[in-house]
Amino acid sequence: MSLTINANTRELHGKGASRRLRKEYLVPGVIYGGSSEPQSISFAVNELNKAIENPAFFTSIIEVTVAGKPEKAIIKALQRHPARPEVLHIDLLRVEENTVITTRVPLSFVGAATSPGVKTQGGRLVVEAKLAEVRCLPANLPAELVVDCNNAQLGDIYHLSDAAIPEGVELIALLKGEDHNQPIGRIDKSKR
Repeated sequence: MSLTINANTRELHGKGASRRLRKEYLVPGVIYGGSSEPQSISFAVNELNKAIENPAFFTSIIEVTVAGKPEKAIIKALQRHPARPEVLHIDLLRVEENTVITTRVPLSFVGAATSPGVKTQGGRLVVEAKLAEVRCLPANLPAELVVDCNNAQLGDIYHLSDAAIPEGVELIALLKGEDHNQPIGRIDKSKR
């Protein structure tokens, strides 16, 4: 599945210009990185809102079409209004085929509901981390990291090292040493 969004170039910068853009139902942003210069852009509010409904938008490579030219990028920052459901600004980082990127991907816990720890021992899965920071080439970026909980027992604790890591992908925390192998989930006694 390819995620795409259209953007327009913008010339004006600053708070006032951004405020005027928002009144015209546009969201200011910037795309930077790679071998090109940073470029100020804007997105149509309705198109951006539709795109961010898909959770993969935040953790996948997106194709951004700027003035008819497609560029691959990942979301680096998304600023939201503190009280209203509005996106105020978006920062995108260009990705190049042969350049390693660092980003976060979702952790997916599978099989917990049918595991002995939940089904017969009265436990429940408690998720302590939903994302893991990875480093890889864009072609190797996984949609998610799977943690197999099919044989989970009451009291089991899952760590980052328990996630299935595809070839060519490194977990940033584990590169720092074994003492950074943090817990990401556990089968805990249900509180019913």
